[in-house]
Amino acid sequence: MTCAHEHRRQFLSTARRLLPDRALAQDAVQDAMVSAVRSLPRFRGDSQMSTWLGRIVVNSALTRRRVMRRRPEQSLETLFEQPRTGASPNYRSAPLAAAGPGPERALLHNEVRALLRETIDKLPHAYRTVVVMRHFEEVRIAEIAERLEITPNAAKLRLLRAHRALRRLLTQRGYERT
Repeated sequence: MTCAHEHRRQFLSTARRLLPDRALAQDAVQDAMVSAVRSLPRFRGDSQMSTWLGRIVVNSALTRRRVMRRRPEQSLETLFEQPRTGASPNYRSAPLAAAGPGPERALLHNEVRALLRETIDKLPHAYRTVVVMRHFEEVRIAEIAERLEITPNAAKLRLLRAHRALRRLLTQRGYERT
């Protein structure tokens, strides 16, 4: 399974974005690889090996997530109706594009990154999954559709809705596009 070794970092990244901590993500990837080895005789070759393995990783992470029941899923509409009291005391409104060199820029970059991660984690898993695959793993829409076993148009629609939800949630937190 050299393909698994080549894509291990990507698989771990996928699981990490679907699960709350690194150890759970590593366990999910390991379980997925064991499952893949057992299922290898059933691999038909209709897709690339990396796509097939990626789907097994996503399924493994989602299964772990369901078992954990860390928090109940909310619809996008419910998220938008929540009051704006979610801003942390250390939070400050700033443009997404950091201006200025040095430590201030690095600090702002880290703050923005943490805010984005926190906001993406609030999305329902169907939307969170497409955002992670497209923007963090740089997976093409066609491959996202294949991994999630949906049509490319459905994948595009999920991504569009996720973008709108993220924009709205960030605006509610006081962040504006520059």
